Amino acid sequence: MNEEQIINDEAKSKVEEARQAGDEVKQATDESEELLLFQTNFKPDTPAETIRKSGMAYSAALALVGSVVFLLIIGWILDSLFGTKPWCLVGGIVVGSALGFYQFFRITSQIHKNDS
Repeated sequence: MNEEQIINDEAKSKVEEARQAGDEVKQATDESEELLLFQTNFKPDTPAETIRKSGMAYSAALALVGSVVFLLIIGWILDSLFGTKPWCLVGGIVVGSALGFYQFFRITSQIHKNDS
């Protein structure tokens, strides 16, 4: 054997070793990805559950805005009747905001109630 053949054989053996090492790394990576995949308990929501959550969020926002606007109008009417401008209007906004936030948090707490 001449020197050139020896160098070629050594180069081929190094390439083969690198290929085998690469295959081992790829196999180890695939196994670790499988382990990570099976360790999570994530299940995507069904379309019905997504619609339920969207409806709850929409109703929470509507309850917040609706209660503020409704009590603002009631306060404005009471101001017109009693001549107490702007105190009933301000009171209506404050009470409407308090009731609206109470309803908002009550409804939004039910959105993730079934997630366990």
